Amino acid sequence: MRLFILVLFLFLTRLIAFAQPVMLADSITRNPVSYATVYDADGSVIGRSDMGGYIHLQKGSEYHISHISYEPKSLVYDEDSIILLSPSTYNIPEVTVTAKKKKYYRCKVYFRSIEHVDSSLKYYMDGIREFYIDTKSKKVHCGNVVTNYFMSSRKDIAQKKRSMMMGDRYMALPYLEKNTLYEETIRDHKRNIESGIVYADSIPIGSCEVLSEKSEMLLSMDALWPKSTLVTNLFGYTQVLSKYNKTELYRYNDFDAPSVFDLKSSNSFRHLTLTHKKENLVRDIDVEDAFYVVEHDYTNTKAFSSSALLQEDYKKYSGLFPIAERIREQLVREEQLPENDS
Repeated sequence: MRLFILVLFLFLTRLIAFAQPVMLADSITRNPVSYATVYDADGSVIGRSDMGGYIHLQKGSEYHISHISYEPKSLVYDEDSIILLSPSTYNIPEVTVTAKKKKYYRCKVYFRSIEHVDSSLKYYMDGIREFYIDTKSKKVHCGNVVTNYFMSSRKDIAQKKRSMMMGDRYMALPYLEKNTLYEETIRDHKRNIESGIVYADSIPIGSCEVLSEKSEMLLSMDALWPKSTLVTNLFGYTQVLSKYNKTELYRYNDFDAPSVFDLKSSNSFRHLTLTHKKENLVRDIDVEDAFYVVEHDYTNTKAFSSSALLQEDYKKYSGLFPIAERIREQLVREEQLPENDS
């Protein structure tokens, strides 16, 4: 018994020695960066930074960090207590007319959706989509969409017809909701924002930061609250959603509640586990969706862009938001595999 306890102690000590808490922080403000996605050298998701910006990393290991509002960063961890991330510098033209004078708010978004199954890239999709939103009713009208799509042909992560109904294929075309995440938060009587912290029933679930130098507001929170998990059962499959974070970035001009017209970008991250009670099936699924508002103005007429024009927009804007290098390398590797490689 003593020997077992000693071995267990040494094992846990070794784990602690290898995995060290590290804060991800803004290189300008030094504020923590919540819910940044961290990949390992193979491009597999190892986790997300918590509300305080912390995540556990191992010395000597290679990591790649991604966040909706910061430049991607790659590094070999060397016991630094803080890793600084540089804010993204993309800009879009601002407009001077107000929503009150025009009938529609028109915008185009560049979007990206990535799914990993058991640490293997299952699909990648990006593209351009256009929206018209009524400035009074906020009714959303979706226009044409242009996409670039990749699906892995590997048999070991192939889609089964029954499990499709469980959601093991997260094709995420963006849709602009009537209310922003910020508006939903302040309208929820159980939630409040104090000193940059989002609380729900006195439990901290996220952060809200005004980036004064960039005239932006960044809101990140646990979208799964108040449940620690969300379980779905169908056809013998059990799907457990155990992590669901959302982040939105807004143009900020001292308003009380940024509306959909102020939205600059959005990101969501989900981790799910899929099992089957009879089949030998256990799958870990990581899904990340993001979009960026690349054009916006106000107009009195609704005239959707043609597919040909959106194709040109895709070529223009896909280069503005480069994909993480490790994801790009995974795409190249997968596309070079034989069609029926397992």
